[in-house]
This record gives sequence, structure tokens and C-alpha cells, in this order.
Amino acid sequence: MLIVAGLYAAGVLLGEFCPQPVGWLILGGLVAGTVFFVVDWLGTRCDAAINSPGYFAFDGLSFTSGMAAVVRPVMLSILIIMVGWANFALQTSPISPADIRHHAPPSGIIANVQGTLTAAPAVRAGGLVDRYLIQLELEAAQFTNDWLAVRGRIVISTTNQVASNLFAGQRIEMDGVLLEPERASAPGFFNYRSKLRRGGIWRELRTDEFSQLKVLRQTNPPSRPIAEGWRKWARQNLSRGMGEPDEAMELLWAMSLGWRTGLTGEVAAPFMRSGTMHLFAISGLHIALVAGILVSLLRVMRLPKHWAAGVAIPLLWFYTAATGWQPSAIRASVMTTLILGSWVFRRPVNVLNSLGAAAFLILLWDPQQLFGASFQLSFTVVFSLAIVLPHVTNWLEATIRPDPLLPCELWSWQRRGMLTAGYWLIGGLAVSISAWLASAPLIAHYFNLFSPVALLINVPVVVCGAFALASCLGSLFFGPWLEPVTILFNHAAWFFMRCMMTLSQWVADLPNAWQFVRAPAPWLMAGWYIALFGLGTGWLLHPAVRRWAMGAGIAFVGIILWQWQADRERVHVTFLPNSPIVLVEDRDVMLVDCGSERSVEFLLPRQLQQRGIDSLSQLVLTHGVKHHVGGFEKLMDAQPIEAVYISHARSNSKFHRAVMAALDESPSVKKIVSAGDRIGPWTVLHPAKTDDFLRSTDDALVLHGTFHGVRLLLLSDVGSNGQQALLARDADLRADILVLSVPDESPPAVSLGLLREVAPKMIVLHDARFPVLERAPDPFVKSLKASGAKVISVGRLGGLRLVIDRSGWRVVSIAGKITRD
Repeated sequence: MLIVAGLYAAGVLLGEFCPQPVGWLILGGLVAGTVFFVVDWLGTRCDAAINSPGYFAFDGLSFTSGMAAVVRPVMLSILIIMVGWANFALQTSPISPADIRHHAPPSGIIANVQGTLTAAPAVRAGGLVDRYLIQLELEAAQFTNDWLAVRGRIVISTTNQVASNLFAGQRIEMDGVLLEPERASAPGFFNYRSKLRRGGIWRELRTDEFSQLKVLRQTNPPSRPIAEGWRKWARQNLSRGMGEPDEAMELLWAMSLGWRTGLTGEVAAPFMRSGTMHLFAISGLHIALVAGILVSLLRVMRLPKHWAAGVAIPLLWFYTAATGWQPSAIRASVMTTLILGSWVFRRPVNVLNSLGAAAFLILLWDPQQLFGASFQLSFTVVFSLAIVLPHVTNWLEATIRPDPLLPCELWSWQRRGMLTAGYWLIGGLAVSISAWLASAPLIAHYFNLFSPVALLINVPVVVCGAFALASCLGSLFFGPWLEPVTILFNHAAWFFMRCMMTLSQWVADLPNAWQFVRAPAPWLMAGWYIALFGLGTGWLLHPAVRRWAMGAGIAFVGIILWQWQADRERVHVTFLPNSPIVLVEDRDVMLVDCGSERSVEFLLPRQLQQRGIDSLSQLVLTHGVKHHVGGFEKLMDAQPIEAVYISHARSNSKFHRAVMAALDESPSVKKIVSAGDRIGPWTVLHPAKTDDFLRSTDDALVLHGTFHGVRLLLLSDVGSNGQQALLARDADLRADILVLSVPDESPPAVSLGLLREVAPKMIVLHDARFPVLERAPDPFVKSLKASGAKVISVGRLGGLRLVIDRSGWRVVSIAGKITRD
């Protein structure tokens, strides 16, 4: 089944990267299936004839039987691949004429929609009011006057408080703008559009405070799902005797019931950085713990093994349903059911076969799960535990294994106790090492985190989590009929959760316990897993393969070192969207402007994490206006910046005064620069020491840098007087790439004389879609294009990244490369 799942997954990958018409794929599958069955029938007849008593040697039969033995597995493999390919196409292609993608253009259309809720609205706490996310299975839509029958799933984001009382099965009507969900705002950022597409959602209904949400009458109105009512009762039950809910209580709800509302950024950060965040998703670990607790209790009650498994399976699925049918819980329940099912039918347990069967069944139901981080982490970790764990355990146990020639009867009781404890600790450490080796590249890829401390902290935190989860289950069991015992279990669960919080926070605060890293390249991840699983299975240690494996390993390490050196010499300049922030990654990391408070709070941290930057060494503030430096104080609280460069020019802006007041408290950080000064590889061209204009835009810092022969000019939003002063100074303004931003009050303008002096090949216009004042007007864009340079707007394309190396420069957007030297 592992081979079958692998072939089916290959078909799904072909569907993603090589889409083809559904009809051709089905036809190809039918052809492959027909050939397989015909060849199988011929091979079976030939084998029967060869094995018959009166058979005489006949070359035709032997040849046909041999060909059948070769063709059968090939055609069966092709058939499985075609099934995966066709199933993916069927579930992603807009085949039906009623598909919403045929009626609602990606750019958006005003619409009223009607449909049925597929689940209770998810609550996103934050801000003044809660926001609700509603998944709706469409039935009809009104775009002009008439209602049309449409099909498809959409998501609605609303602050309408009516949504707080909705539940799955209800029919609603709502108006708004129906359009394609937003894509990532910059290269490497979270792609909301892709996330929704993986869930089969292709359109989003955007609403405002004027949008109306109506609950439609139904002939047979649905009742509130039992699982939803049970979760509400369970939260109340886990709070008995505990007073007002605190962070520990909300985390208990998240861990045991899948309640995600309380997992805010500050609460989840220590668990994320210590590598223990997986405890708060109803995932494989939870299902395994719940199954282990149930089976252990049933075995204590003297039930035979097969009866215990038979009782545990439906209870396990009840827990999965009660926690909201989360995809990770369903995957784990499918695999656990297959393993426990072997106990019921008294068949030998084969973890790899069960793993393959679970993967195949899940992908058969939903091929899009293959591209989810949760699916990849779950199955990769379980696969590692199956093949790597035994080797790691044997290696660790060898360090404490006693003399095999000494009989056990001669061991002292102290030695027996120490060996038992040692083997238990080694077992936990071996599980942690095996899981960490398998999950580290994927965690780095999806979350840009590297947490080596997770190797040690996972064991005690998982133990505390197991006791906390067992206490929660005890509370839920005794809740309806024995309140004092319930309260005792609640206090025990709260205590163990506090232990988890303290351990995770302590470890996350240790030096070098974690760090942000860039996502590893696909070839690097492939090489890692080939080495890990090749050594785990022993395939790379086979005498016939060992020599080739050593050569490939040496070449792989050489490529890594070569790529590392090339990346050190490469310069990355990122232009963040919705704010005039420029992040320069050379030998040191330099930030030009920090943007507003919202940019510092949300946009900048995501970019630093995605680029693997733990701290900023240099910050340059071009001038003190809100959209350039509004978030400075918040940034100083969050980042230990070594040097802040600012011009000598004065300003009446309250934001400039706030910056200067904050810098006066840290005089060693404050660096005043003027024309002619250097900031690392950059030269300051403006303003001069004698310049001090009335408008702050005329005093904006202008930087010029040369990297691998590529000249870059950061002009900010210098006003007309500043531009004239810059030209009069007779400085060398020539640049291959000119970067401009848009002022927040005055209309943008760049003199033709300045453009002639710079003579850029490309102009990066660092504007924003919102607010409108920071959006570059069309006449200004046309005037820039008249210079003959290629003009790229950050506001229109989203965040951009300029990459400079010895071969030249290239600009990368969300969609990939858009231009190069």
C-alpha cells in the first residue's frame, strides 16, 4: 500500500504541475486498465498452461508469460498514476456550467449569494469586534436581476454578529463583492488564495458594515449539531471550579477540543519557537494519546485486546467528530483505525502498510491534502518513526547497555531501577530525535523556524501534555455525574498546562534555542530525505550502493558549500508592499524606513522571519513622516537595532519629534549623516549639511550604492526643491535602478533633468494600493515611462525583490521573474 500511495501521489503531482483535460485523463486510465486486465488474463492462461501436467516446452507460451510478468506491474503503475491525475483534475477543474468560476470573474462582481453552511463560523478574535469566517456551499447567486443556479464553495469574512449564532446546515443569504481571494502580498509571504484553493474554495465574498446577512427559512430546518453543543458543554465542564478562564485554561480548550480562538500570536509564540506547537492541533499525537489512554483503560478493565480495539475505534471517531472533523484528526484517526483494526481481526500490524493505506484513502477522498503542511508533516514523521527510530534507539541504548555476559540475577535493584529509567528516557529521546530529523526541513520550509532545542524539550512537554490530556478526558468522563472529581481533574489539567507553558517559555528564552531561517530549496530537502530514509532503511548501506552513495554525498555537500558561498555574495533588496519599506540584505542587514505601526506589527515581522533574519543591525530613516517612520517606537521595542541613521534636517512633524526623543534616550544608537557620509556600502547624496528646507520631503535622505557593478539609487520621495539641490551639487547620479516612493500629501513629481542624469534602465515605483494618497497617479506613471526606462509599480504588482549577483540583476515578484538585466 505504500507503493500504491506513492504512485497515486505521483499522479496528483502531475495534475498540479501538468494539468490536462479530464476527458483525456479518463481515456488514458481506461486504456491502461484495459491493457492491464488483458495482459493479466493472457499471463494467467499461459501460466496455467505451463503448469499443467501435459505441458511440452513451447516458446510462444514462455515468451507471453515472461512479457506479461513485465507488462503487468508497469500497466498497473500507470493505471494508479492516471487515477490520481484524473481525480485531481475532476476536483479542481470547472467542469459544470454552474461552477461559480464561470459566473464570477476573478476581478470581482457585486452579488447576492445563497447557500448552506458547511460548518459553524470560525471566530477570529482581535480588534474592536470579532470577525467570523463562514464557509458556504453555494446554491444560487444574483448578479443583476435574476437568480442563477450556481455551484461551488466560497468563504465569507464578516463582523456581523448574526454569524455568532449560525451552525452547519443552515441556509443564509448575504451580499457583497464576489472575487478571487487575495494572493501573497510579497514573494515568500503567506498565500491566502492558495490556502483556500487547497480547500476547494475559489471565490471570496467581501463584505462591509452595510452588507446584510439573512437566515433563510427551510422546510425542514436543521438542528444544531450535537458535536457543537458538546464542545460548548465541554468548555464549561473544563472550567468548573477554576474561576475566570485564563491563558492556561484557553490552551487546554485548544489542546483537548480544538478551540483555536485563544491561540493568539503572543500566547502561541513560545510554543512555536520551542517546537512544541504541534500539541495544540488535534493531530496524530492527540489521536495516538487518546487511543492509548482508551485502550489502556479498557485493558485494565480486563477486556481482551481485540475487544478493547473494537470499543476504542468508535470512541476515537466520536472524539474526532466532537472536535470539529479537523483534517489532521481525520488523517490520524484513519491510520489509527487501520492499526487497531488489525487487532480486531487478529492480523499482524504493519505500520508502513497501514501508513500507505491511510495516505491512499485520504488522497483518494481529497487529493489537495498532499500539498498541505499538516499532511506532509504527519506522514513524514510517522514514516521516520517506523524506519529511523529502531536504529536511533539501538544506537542510544548501546551507551548504557550492561555487560551481556553478566547474568541479570546478579544485578542489584539499584542498577535495575537505573537501567529501567535509562531505557525509558532513551526511548523518549529516540522518538524526539527521529521526529525532529524528519520534521526539521518541513518546519523550516513552511514556518521559517529552526529549533534544535525541540530535541530535548519535546520529551518533558509531551509527557506533561499527555497528563493534561488524560486529566481533561477524566474531567469530561466524570463531569455529568461526579462534580468533585471533575474539579480535581480540572486542577490537575491546569497544573500540567502551566508546566508546559513554563517549560516552553524558559526554553524559548535560552540563547540560540531557535532562529529564523530561509526556506530550504527543494533540491536540498530532497537530498536530506534521501539520506535520512536511505540510511534508515539500510538501502544506502548496501554493498552495491555504498560506494555510489558516498560519492553522491560528497558531491551533495560540495553543492551545499558552493550555494552557501554564492548566497553570501548575493545581494537581496526587498520592496515591501503597502509601505515604503526597503530591506537590504548584503553582508549586514539594513532597513530603509520602517513604515507605519501596522507595518511594524504585521508586515515587517513576517518578512524578517521569511528571510531568516533574527535582528536588524542598521536602520535608515529618510525623513520623519507617518508612512515612513510612524512605527519607529514600536520597532525599537521589538528589535535590538545597533545603529539608526537620520539626517540633520529639522522637521515640525510629530513623528519626527517622537523619533528624535526616542533616539535621545539611546545616544549610542543615533547616527546623524549628511551628503558625502557612508552607511556601509551606501553613499549619502542628499541632504548636504547646509540644506534645511521648509518641507521635510525636500530633506529626505538619498542613498547611492554599487553592488557587483550594478548601481542602485534610493531617491525616496524627495520634493522638487530637494531634487534641484541634488542636481546643483554635481554628484554622480547614474544608476541602473532608480527607486522612488510616493509622498503622502503633495503630488509626486520627478524632474526630467534628474531622470536624464540618472539614466535608469528600470524604475521601481514604491507606491501602495491603499491609502489612495500613496497610490501613484496614472499621469505620473506615464511621465516616468516617457524616460524610456521600464517602470514597475509595487502597488500594482505587490512586493518585489531585487536580486543582484555577479551575473547581473533580476526582479522577482509573487508570480516569479518579471524582468532582468
